[in-house]
Amino acid sequence: MTTSRQAYKIDQSNPGSDLAGETAAAMAAASIVFKKTNTHYSHLLLHHAQELFEFGDKYRGKYDGSVAVVKNYYASVSGYMDELLWAALWLYEATDKEEYLKYVVNNADAFGGIGWAITEFSWDVKYAGVQIMASK
Repeated sequence: MTTSRQAYKIDQSNPGSDLAGETAAAMAAASIVFKKTNTHYSHLLLHHAQELFEFGDKYRGKYDGSVAVVKNYYASVSGYMDELLWAALWLYEATDKEEYLKYVVNNADAFGGIGWAITEFSWDVKYAGVQIMASK
Protein backbone atom coordinates (compact mmCIF):
# COMPACT_ATOMS: atom_id res chain seq x y z
CA MET A 1 0.00 0.00 0.00
CA THR A 2 1.44 3.34 -1.00
CA THR A 3 -1.23 5.54 0.55
CA SER A 4 -0.07 7.78 3.38
CA ARG A 5 -1.59 6.63 6.68
CA GLN A 6 -1.94 9.88 8.60
CA ALA A 7 -3.56 9.84 12.03
CA TYR A 8 -6.08 12.50 12.98
CA LYS A 9 -7.88 13.23 16.22
CA ILE A 10 -11.17 14.61 17.36
CA ASP A 11 -11.44 16.97 20.29
CA GLN A 12 -13.62 19.78 21.62
CA SER A 13 -12.57 22.11 18.80
CA ASN A 14 -12.76 19.41 16.12
CA PRO A 15 -15.70 17.19 17.04
CA GLY A 16 -16.51 13.84 15.52
CA SER A 17 -19.69 12.55 17.11
CA ASP A 18 -20.05 9.87 14.44
CA LEU A 19 -16.57 8.52 15.16
CA ALA A 20 -16.99 8.78 18.94
CA GLY A 21 -20.42 7.15 18.81
CA GLU A 22 -19.32 4.29 16.59
CA THR A 23 -16.27 3.60 18.75
CA ALA A 24 -18.36 3.79 21.93
CA ALA A 25 -20.83 1.28 20.47
CA ALA A 26 -18.04 -1.13 19.52
CA MET A 27 -16.43 -0.85 22.94
CA ALA A 28 -19.74 -1.37 24.74
CA ALA A 29 -20.45 -4.45 22.61
CA ALA A 30 -16.95 -5.78 23.26
CA SER A 31 -17.42 -5.24 27.00
CA ILE A 32 -20.34 -7.66 26.84
CA VAL A 33 -18.18 -10.26 25.10
CA PHE A 34 -15.43 -10.05 27.74
CA LYS A 35 -17.71 -9.71 30.77
CA LYS A 36 -17.36 -13.34 31.91
CA THR A 37 -13.79 -14.05 30.82
CA ASN A 38 -11.91 -10.83 31.57
CA THR A 39 -13.89 -8.58 33.88
CA HIS A 40 -11.13 -5.99 34.23
CA TYR A 41 -10.90 -5.53 30.46
CA SER A 42 -14.69 -5.52 30.18
CA HIS A 43 -14.95 -2.71 32.74
CA LEU A 44 -12.18 -0.75 31.03
CA LEU A 45 -13.94 -1.01 27.67
CA LEU A 46 -17.25 0.02 29.18
CA HIS A 47 -15.73 2.96 31.05
CA HIS A 48 -14.14 4.32 27.88
CA ALA A 49 -17.31 3.65 25.88
CA GLN A 50 -19.27 5.80 28.31
CA GLU A 51 -16.67 8.57 28.15
CA LEU A 52 -16.65 8.54 24.35
CA PHE A 53 -20.43 8.63 24.19
CA GLU A 54 -20.58 11.59 26.56
CA PHE A 55 -17.88 13.38 24.57
CA GLY A 56 -19.61 12.74 21.23
CA ASP A 57 -22.95 13.92 22.56
CA LYS A 58 -21.55 17.02 24.26
CA TYR A 59 -19.33 18.16 21.37
CA ARG A 60 -21.49 17.43 18.36
CA GLY A 61 -20.23 17.49 14.82
CA LYS A 62 -19.28 15.26 11.92
CA TYR A 63 -15.79 13.82 11.72
CA ASP A 64 -15.46 14.77 8.06
CA GLY A 65 -16.49 18.31 8.95
CA SER A 66 -13.69 18.62 11.48
CA VAL A 67 -11.02 16.74 9.57
CA ALA A 68 -11.77 17.74 5.98
CA VAL A 69 -9.13 15.50 4.41
CA VAL A 70 -11.10 12.38 5.38
CA LYS A 71 -13.99 13.35 3.09
CA ASN A 72 -12.07 11.67 0.28
CA TYR A 73 -12.22 8.37 2.18
CA TYR A 74 -15.00 8.48 4.77
CA ALA A 75 -17.53 11.10 3.77
CA SER A 76 -20.51 10.76 6.09
CA VAL A 77 -23.87 10.93 4.36
CA SER A 78 -26.04 10.06 7.36
CA GLY A 79 -24.37 12.45 9.79
CA TYR A 80 -23.66 11.56 13.39
CA MET A 81 -27.08 11.18 14.98
CA ASP A 82 -27.48 7.53 14.04
CA GLU A 83 -24.14 6.69 15.67
CA LEU A 84 -25.18 8.44 18.89
CA LEU A 85 -28.41 6.42 19.01
CA TRP A 86 -26.45 3.25 18.14
CA ALA A 87 -23.97 3.92 20.96
CA ALA A 88 -26.72 4.65 23.48
CA LEU A 89 -28.45 1.36 22.68
CA TRP A 90 -25.23 -0.64 23.02
CA LEU A 91 -24.50 1.13 26.31
CA TYR A 92 -28.00 0.26 27.49
CA GLU A 93 -27.39 -3.36 26.49
CA ALA A 94 -24.07 -3.41 28.36
CA THR A 95 -25.16 -1.55 31.51
CA ASP A 96 -28.95 -1.92 31.74
CA LYS A 97 -29.02 1.76 32.77
CA GLU A 98 -32.31 3.39 31.86
CA GLU A 99 -30.58 6.70 31.08
CA TYR A 100 -29.31 5.26 27.79
CA LEU A 101 -32.70 3.96 26.76
CA LYS A 102 -34.26 7.30 27.71
CA TYR A 103 -31.65 9.05 25.57
CA VAL A 104 -32.83 7.06 22.55
CA VAL A 105 -36.53 7.57 23.31
CA ASN A 106 -36.04 11.31 23.89
CA ASN A 107 -33.92 11.85 20.76
CA ALA A 108 -35.23 9.32 18.24
CA ASP A 109 -37.69 11.61 16.48
CA ALA A 110 -35.35 14.58 16.33
CA PHE A 111 -32.42 12.43 15.18
CA GLY A 112 -34.48 10.71 12.47
CA GLY A 113 -34.33 7.24 11.04
CA ILE A 114 -36.59 5.49 13.51
CA GLY A 115 -39.73 5.46 11.37
CA TRP A 116 -37.94 5.24 8.05
CA ALA A 117 -37.99 2.14 5.86
CA ILE A 118 -34.23 1.62 6.05
CA THR A 119 -32.82 -1.05 3.75
CA GLU A 120 -29.13 -0.82 4.54
CA PHE A 121 -26.74 -1.09 7.44
CA SER A 122 -23.22 0.13 6.82
CA TRP A 123 -20.21 1.86 8.31
CA ASP A 124 -22.08 5.12 7.70
CA VAL A 125 -25.75 4.31 8.26
CA LYS A 126 -26.72 2.71 11.58
CA TYR A 127 -30.47 3.34 11.55
CA ALA A 128 -31.36 -0.27 10.63
CA GLY A 129 -29.36 -1.53 13.60
CA VAL A 130 -30.93 1.11 15.83
CA GLN A 131 -34.40 -0.02 14.76
CA ILE A 132 -33.60 -3.69 15.43
CA MET A 133 -32.06 -3.04 18.84
CA ALA A 134 -34.83 -0.63 19.84
CA SER A 135 -37.49 -3.18 18.92
CA LYS A 136 -36.26 -5.56 21.62
